[in-house]
Amino acid sequence: MTATPGRPRGESDARQSLIVAARNQFAQRPFESVSTRALATEAGVDAALIRYYFGSKAGLFEQMLRETLEPVLTQLADKAPARAQDGLATLMRTYYRIMAPNPGVPRLIQRVLHDDPQTESYRILQRIFEEILTVSMAWLQTILVDAGHMRKELDPKLARLSFVSLMVFPLIAPPLLITGSGLSMSEADIDRLVAHNVDILQRALLRHPEQERAS
Repeated sequence: MTATPGRPRGESDARQSLIVAARNQFAQRPFESVSTRALATEAGVDAALIRYYFGSKAGLFEQMLRETLEPVLTQLADKAPARAQDGLATLMRTYYRIMAPNPGVPRLIQRVLHDDPQTESYRILQRIFEEILTVSMAWLQTILVDAGHMRKELDPKLARLSFVSLMVFPLIAPPLLITGSGLSMSEADIDRLVAHNVDILQRALLRHPEQERAS
């Protein structure tokens, strides 16, 4: 039987190697400057496998972002926790544990979303980002607003912005600022940062337990 052109023979980790290469290449250079040859060379595979697995360079770019962010989306889809602060902490911890080993990805997202909206990379990231915003708003609505945990005078959309700002900033901030704050983004530091951020959010966004019992 004739093999499909570009199809890897036998067991192969070529696809995952291309995902890893894409994270590295796109984090370092603009989308337009990254060639399929460079991606394939770093992955140690034939460039034809990009078309086989992803259809195109753009397809690889999109799939790399989706697979990197998938654990966050999975967490957002989980059943609402009993305590709002537990849900906030779990989501934040998930994000840090994904992104801390891949610090170029948050900076890549920031860079592309400040780019020309007509670029292919912007349109791809816009689709993904809008999906995340929709799911995250529904998640916060469920665990904070519908459950009666959020202070009633607050705007849920601005509350989401505050949460995302606290969660995202440490991974796009200048490294000197992070190390100067005594953080190395180790597992222990991640737990410490999550506890600190959730304490701030709890004090700023959540109703006092006595308020909840009285309502």
